[in-house]
Amino acid sequence: MPRYRRVFMLAVLLGLLSGCAVAPEEQVLQGVSNARDAFQAKPENPNEMVGQVDLFVPNDYVIEETADEFNRLITNGKNSFALVINPNEKATSTFFYDLQKVDSDQQWLVDETFQQNGRFGFTTVKEVAENQLELVVSAGGVSLTTTTNENELPKNMDWMMKTVRSIAKNE
Repeated sequence: MPRYRRVFMLAVLLGLLSGCAVAPEEQVLQGVSNARDAFQAKPENPNEMVGQVDLFVPNDYVIEETADEFNRLITNGKNSFALVINPNEKATSTFFYDLQKVDSDQQWLVDETFQQNGRFGFTTVKEVAENQLELVVSAGGVSLTTTTNENELPKNMDWMMKTVRSIAKNE
């Protein structure tokens, strides 16, 4: 095949592939939709235990042991997620959301709250570095936090909300 033809074919292929890429705004919107759907859905069946608390964690994720049964690290490869369970908070609690709002000057990429049947939940996203976002997902007195990128937002918002919602004290 002549060289110019290969270059042309490569250019067309790259053009098609770049057109298939999902825009960052679409990733954020899909993530919020995933979190809302997971919040409103029936909680996942627990498959792990942290102290005296049953919860759902996706198959490839590991709950790391810590000295405190209410604070755990969930890992998946090189990704870490901080799980905080506040046993004094009910499903209606806005405690973790209020903590996010202490700095009134903070600029949020995402600040969405959810309410259903008296339960309260939210997801917030803020930029912490170039292509690095802090994601917080919470339902009642349970919170999960990670640092991620835009491409991972939809997946992380989904499983993280499913996990915080799976804890029975949230019902």
